[in-house]
Amino acid sequence: MLYLKIVLCAFGVFTALYVLFYNVIRRFGFAVNRLFAAIALATAFMNLAILYQLLYPQSPNLLTAARVYFALVSIINQLFFHYTQIFPRWEKRSPGWFIFLSALPGTALVPFIFLWDGIMAGVVSDGIVRYEFGAYFHVYLAVFAFNILGTFFTNQYKTRALENDSFRIQLFYRSIGDHIAALVIVLSFAVMPYFLNMQEFHAVGIPLASIMLLIINNYAISDDRLIDFKRFYSRAAYWAVVFLGLALPAMLVLNYGAGGAPGGQKVPMAGLTIVLFVYFFIAYRYAAPRLAALFNRRYLGFERNVTEFFQGITMLSDLKDQSGFWDNFFNSTIDALGPRFGIGTASLYMYRENDRAYRFNYGFGEGIDIRSIDESHDLANCLKQFPGLLERSMLFTDFNLGEYRDRLLPFYGEHRIRVALPFFNHERNLIAILLLGELASGRPYPADLVSALDLYRIHFEVTLANSIYLDQIKAEQISEHDRMLVGNVKKKIIPRKMKQIDGIRISSFYLNNSEFGGDYFDSEVIRPDRLGIFIADTADAGVDSVVLGLELFTVLHTQPSTYESPERLLNIMNWVIASSRFSDHYTPAFYAIYTSTSRTLSYSNAAMRPLIFYDAARESFADLDTKGIPVGIDKNFTYESRTISVMPGSIGILHSDGLESALGASGTPYTIGRVKDIIRLNQGDTPAMLVRKIYDDFRDFTKGGLLTTDVSLIVFRCD
Repeated sequence: MLYLKIVLCAFGVFTALYVLFYNVIRRFGFAVNRLFAAIALATAFMNLAILYQLLYPQSPNLLTAARVYFALVSIINQLFFHYTQIFPRWEKRSPGWFIFLSALPGTALVPFIFLWDGIMAGVVSDGIVRYEFGAYFHVYLAVFAFNILGTFFTNQYKTRALENDSFRIQLFYRSIGDHIAALVIVLSFAVMPYFLNMQEFHAVGIPLASIMLLIINNYAISDDRLIDFKRFYSRAAYWAVVFLGLALPAMLVLNYGAGGAPGGQKVPMAGLTIVLFVYFFIAYRYAAPRLAALFNRRYLGFERNVTEFFQGITMLSDLKDQSGFWDNFFNSTIDALGPRFGIGTASLYMYRENDRAYRFNYGFGEGIDIRSIDESHDLANCLKQFPGLLERSMLFTDFNLGEYRDRLLPFYGEHRIRVALPFFNHERNLIAILLLGELASGRPYPADLVSALDLYRIHFEVTLANSIYLDQIKAEQISEHDRMLVGNVKKKIIPRKMKQIDGIRISSFYLNNSEFGGDYFDSEVIRPDRLGIFIADTADAGVDSVVLGLELFTVLHTQPSTYESPERLLNIMNWVIASSRFSDHYTPAFYAIYTSTSRTLSYSNAAMRPLIFYDAARESFADLDTKGIPVGIDKNFTYESRTISVMPGSIGILHSDGLESALGASGTPYTIGRVKDIIRLNQGDTPAMLVRKIYDDFRDFTKGGLLTTDVSLIVFRCD
C-alpha cells in the first residue's frame, strides 16, 4: 500500500506541474486559466506534502508538513469554488461582492491551521500517518463543507442557467467527473479519518481525486469551443481498462514467479518472459482493438455515416446529364443533410448582384423563415470577416466574434438558426450562405457533426464556385480559345506579391510561357506566426488545367485553421480533385509551412521537385523531400510530412520543372547548380535581390533559346 501511495502522490505532482505550465504558457491570457494554474501549483505542493509524510514519518517537521497539507487542501477547495464562479470565461461570472464574501471563511481559517492546536493537534506514524485532530477541527470541516457545497451548487446552477445550451451539456458531463472526485475527497479526507477513524486511505484518495480534477478541468478549459466530454470519458475509460487489463495480470504473474509456485519454488525468468509475451501479444492483437471498437462504437458509426454521405457527393462526378446537374447537386448536398444527420431545416441563399442581397434559392424543412439577407447584414459582414463555419455556441466561446455576439445571438434565436456556412468564389467574394436549423431531436449540434460540416463546407464551396464560374462562361457565350481562358485564370490566381509574416521574407518570379496550362504557386497566412508556401504544375491540359488551378486555389484559401500541417492540406486537395466532376487530371504539388515562433519548417511533397534548402550555419544544400504521388490520382492515398528546425539566415528554393527544362542558345539546359551558386555567393542578400539575380542569370542563359513551359521560382529566407 505504501508504494501505491508514493506512486499516486508522485504522479499527482507531475500532473499538476504539466497543468500549471500548460495554462501559463498556452492560455495565460484568460483569468480562468490563471486561476486554474494557481490551483495546479497548490495541488503540486499538496501532493509533495503528503509525499514528505510518507517518506519521512520520523521527521521532527512531520506536524508542520501535516499542517501545510491540511492548509493546502482548504486553499485548493476554496480556489475550486472561485473557479466554478468564473467558469466558463465568456459567461457572466458571479458578482464580485459574492466572490469576496465566499472567500472570507477559507482565508480566515488558514493562519489558525498553522498557529493553533485547536485544528491540528499532532501527527504520529506507526506505518500509517495518523492525525490527531484538535477540539475545533469541526470548524475546519464546516469551512471545507461550505466550499464543497458552494462548488456543487454553483455547478448545478450553471448546468441549467447557461444561455449557451451546447456548452451547458458539456458542463453537465464535466460536473459528473467533478462530483465523483469530490465524493472521493469527502470520503477519504473527512468521513473516514474523522468520523470512522480510518486514516490509512486519505493518502490514496486525495492524490487520486486531485489527478482526476486536474485532468478533467484542464480539458474543459483547454479550448472550450472543441470539447466533447463523452468522447473524453470514453477514451479515459478505454485506457483505464487497457492499463488494468495489462498491469494486474502481469503483476500476478510476476508475484507467482517470485515465490507463489507450489512448494515456494520460483518460476524460471525465461518462462515468465514467454508467458508475459504471449499475454501481451494476444491483448494487443485481439483484445485491445475490440475494446477500442466497443468504447468508440458511437463515433465509428458516425464516421461510417459521414463517409457514405461524402461518397454520395462524389458520385456527382459521374453525372453525364449536365442539364440536370443542379437538381442532383442540391439533392445530394443539401437534401441529404436531413436523413443523414437529423438536421430539420436547411436554407441556401445565393447572392444576386442586382439586389445586392442573398436570396433564398433552395432548402427543406420549416423554421428558418428568411427570404433575403442584405449584403450589409451583420451575418454577412461577420462571415466575410471570419470566413468559416459559424455555429451558435461559437458566438459565446470565440472572443474574436465579440463585436457581433449581441447582434447575431438574437438573430439566430429568432429564426432558430444553429449553423451558418459561408461559401466564397475564387475572388474571395461571399457568393452563398447555407443556414441550418435545429436538429430533429431538438438537441444542440455535437462537436463531431460540426467538424464534419466544416469539411462539407469546403467540398460544397469548391463544387459550387467552379460550377457557377463555368456556368457564367457558358451563359455569357464566351467562345474564346482555351489559351484565353487559361490566361485569364492565371491572372486571377497567381499572386503578384507573395504574402509574408514576421520572421520570414519571400519573393518569386514567374514566366508565363504556356498558353494551355502551366504552374500555380501561392502563399497563405495560416496564423500570425505560420505561413504556408505552395507550388504545383497543372501541365498543359487547356480547360482541365484551368479547373485544376481553380480547385487548388480554392482549397488552399479555404482551409480550416485546424489544417496546420502540410500533409493534411495535400490530403484534402487530393480528395477534392480525385472526386471532382470537372476533370480526371492530376497534378504534382509541394506544400511547406514555416512557424516563426518555433523556427520550424514542415513540408510534404506530392511528386513535385523537392525543396532545396540552404543551411547557413553549415553552408550546405539539402533536398527536402517526402514520398507522395500527384494529387488527384488516388483519393485514398495518405501523404506524409516532415519537420526540421531552421537556423537564422537559412534559405529555401522551390521551382517548377520549367526552370531546368529551359534550353540556352547552344541547346544545353539550365541547371539548378547555377541557382545554388548564386545563393552561396550572395547568401546575405534579401530574397528579392536573390530572385532578381537568378532571373537575370536565367534570362542571359536562355537568350535566343525557345521557352515553351512556365517557369516558377520561389525564394524565402528565415530571419
